[in-house]
Amino acid sequence: MEEDFGRELTEREAATWNTTWGDLVQELKKVSYIAVPMVTVSVLQYLQQVLSVIMVGHLGQLTLSSVTTVTGFSLLSGLVGGLETLCGQAYGAKH
Repeated sequence: MEEDFGRELTEREAATWNTTWGDLVQELKKVSYIAVPMVTVSVLQYLQQVLSVIMVGHLGQLTLSSVTTVTGFSLLSGLVGGLETLCGQAYGAKH
């Protein structure tokens, strides 16, 4: 087993590796057509919330604390929405 560790790749193994690497690059290109727009939208949605908090921060401490409290509630509301799906799955699986 230790003898195989330092050996050179045969031509067949090298061709298999090149094919695998080429397939990987091709799949990454296909996935990126879907992933890049999704990541862009997620970042822009996050920046929208950040910009809202920055603009409200200029109005005063009480206003800023009020907005961040509401933002926290909306985060919890989103988590509860995700939990609803998971609980339904667990109930359906009898767990």
